[in-house]
Amino acid sequence: MYPNLLGQKAYRKESNEDLAELLGVTRSTLEKKLESGKFTALECQTLCDHYGKSFEYLFATNDEIK
Repeated sequence: MYPNLLGQKAYRKESNEDLAELLGVTRSTLEKKLESGKFTALECQTLCDHYGKSFEYLFATNDEIK
């Protein structure tokens, strides 16, 4: 759903477990969020801070990147 987010995760060799811990959720909850795209504002901010990227970049969808 968010290729730039997934790319940053892969670049840093982070697992779903790593991101789940960062966000304070379970791995299965994180995987559901990655599929649905339903992150809270605080989760989005946490991920942006973690990766040092803007919201617009990190949460761009496949349609927006083309």
